[in-house]
Amino acid sequence: MKRILIGLALIITLTIISEAQSYETQFSKPLGKVLQEIGTRFNVSLKFEVDTTGKVIPFADFRIRPYSLEESLTNVLALFDYKFVKQDEKTYKIKGYEYPRRIADDGKKMLTYLNTLYKDSLEWNVRKACLRKEVREKLQIDSILKKRVNSKPILSEIRKYDGYTVQNFAIETLPGLYVCGSIYNPLSKGKHGVILCPNGHWTDGRYNSDEQNRFATLARMGATCVSYDLFGWGESELQVSYTAHRTSVAHIIQIMNGLTILDYMLTRKDIDASKVAANGGSGGGSQVVLLSVLDDRFTAACPTVSLASHFDGGCPCESGMPVSLACGGTNNAELMATFAPKPVCVISEGKDWTASVPELEYPYLQRIYGFYNAGKNVSNVHLPTEGHDFGPNKRNAVYNFFISTFGLNANLPDESKVIVEPKEAMLSFGVNGEKMPANAICDFKTVEKYFNKKADAKINSDIDAEKRAQTWTDSLKLNDKDKEARVKSVIIKHIKAVRDWNNEHSYSLVPDGINPLTGNQLSNLDREVIINSTKPKSVHEALMTGLRKDLTEDQVEKVLDFYTVGKVAFTMKGYHAIVPDLTSEEEATILGFLKEAREMAVDYKSMKQISAIFEIYKTKSEQFLNANGRNWKIMYKTYTDMLKAKKAEAAKAVK
Repeated sequence: MKRILIGLALIITLTIISEAQSYETQFSKPLGKVLQEIGTRFNVSLKFEVDTTGKVIPFADFRIRPYSLEESLTNVLALFDYKFVKQDEKTYKIKGYEYPRRIADDGKKMLTYLNTLYKDSLEWNVRKACLRKEVREKLQIDSILKKRVNSKPILSEIRKYDGYTVQNFAIETLPGLYVCGSIYNPLSKGKHGVILCPNGHWTDGRYNSDEQNRFATLARMGATCVSYDLFGWGESELQVSYTAHRTSVAHIIQIMNGLTILDYMLTRKDIDASKVAANGGSGGGSQVVLLSVLDDRFTAACPTVSLASHFDGGCPCESGMPVSLACGGTNNAELMATFAPKPVCVISEGKDWTASVPELEYPYLQRIYGFYNAGKNVSNVHLPTEGHDFGPNKRNAVYNFFISTFGLNANLPDESKVIVEPKEAMLSFGVNGEKMPANAICDFKTVEKYFNKKADAKINSDIDAEKRAQTWTDSLKLNDKDKEARVKSVIIKHIKAVRDWNNEHSYSLVPDGINPLTGNQLSNLDREVIINSTKPKSVHEALMTGLRKDLTEDQVEKVLDFYTVGKVAFTMKGYHAIVPDLTSEEEATILGFLKEAREMAVDYKSMKQISAIFEIYKTKSEQFLNANGRNWKIMYKTYTDMLKAKKAEAAKAVK
């Protein structure tokens, strides 16, 4: 009965929604088909990073401009907040809107505009003061710095190598929250310049060989290097998950970590406070820019494969807070310019967003440095044939920069002398976190409470999805890391897809109405089930196909049971209690119905919705029993009467 109700209401709902989108439905077309037609018409290849399933374009053909591919794409994609990015003359990528990521032409226009705001050092200094003030405010850094704890770092034993030493550290920043890293120190005595090296989004983080070679070589040359984890990466994952890394909170915490580490390093007697630098690549380079804006103690900076006027950083840990809105609008090139006239080297290459540096960002920086007659203090090493990494040529550029700015030993940049340590040696808290301090917090919600913002429900939901997927996958005991990763990924994507559809499609989209079979008003739960039943089939198909790719049918069923909290077994147990003489045929049929219910129910978010799906199949089961010579009402009444009698007897016994 409920299945019929859902079907009828679904037809009504889809009709109303469709007509609300398009006054003339015959002019509507699926988004995917329209884009396919545009690709054919203009003879280009469109690559998709968005899901077009179920999306419809009203007045589709009227949006196409036969004289302009890009105007046609703009007209079609704007309705869904999608955008296109030109890859080459024959290829375009279709993506969701990204506020931190633009194109080089946008950067050029922005720099042209910014250049009109100041013509000399006096006007620039006014702008710089504004930027430094508002960046602090928009990052909310001062409020969080006030909440830091003042504790001594946890230091490991020192490991000695050829010309340098390595020592692990863990510093408590907020109560119970730690940042971990390693200090690479020269063996030579005396005071040394210090280079903070915030980690970027590299494979294996700060533990990979490119990173270790750089830190150790700089130490052999005479500088103390401090490498440290991103928030939610490396040892930080012991406290918060990777999902927490992709938050605006991470944007704040990573900068707080860098400033806290610098505070500690400048208390050491072996550090020369007149030589303080920051050097990092990719996401680490974004941190270099912010650190240089926020703290005057830095005397040199070297952002690597990161700086651009049209890209604020692809991770919320780089662009989650609205820093680029400071003073009416800014970008990383202008923020880096606030460091003038101190020495800066921008390292760029030809196969990522930094390809524009020689033509756009570097000339802009030269102009600002020219206000101080300090053009020699800004440089650009551009590697046009290289890609996004921290390879040998980038590292050599870093070595040369610090030879000139810190007077490092030019005879010692020999990476063959470096010992690349196993990750285990670089951990402060042990391989499995067994050395974690007793006060260490281990959840993102506890971290969030320190910030002047409401908890981000979606982020916490993402973390919950990750935990559930991890627990379910662990229970399967697959003993295959690659397989475990794939299964976990499939489950996480499905949980998020179901959640997002539920959250973005309110039951209010289903009009008030009645069940045509009973005359009863549709409940809000009925309407929730109806609207959630309209989600694309691809959501369910992706889950089942992904699970069956790596799991046996028994394992797939186990995952589905996790989704539905074991309702198949629980309900089957109820049928056995109500119908003690259930035949094997009856049992098999009812079990089949319940398994159908389970597979359908995994695509619904709340337990109320899941139970409503099971009710449909319970009704089918009861109808089957009636058709098989049983009388469900009598059997159910007999069972409930027996329970009441037992309850009454138990009450008497107590008296």
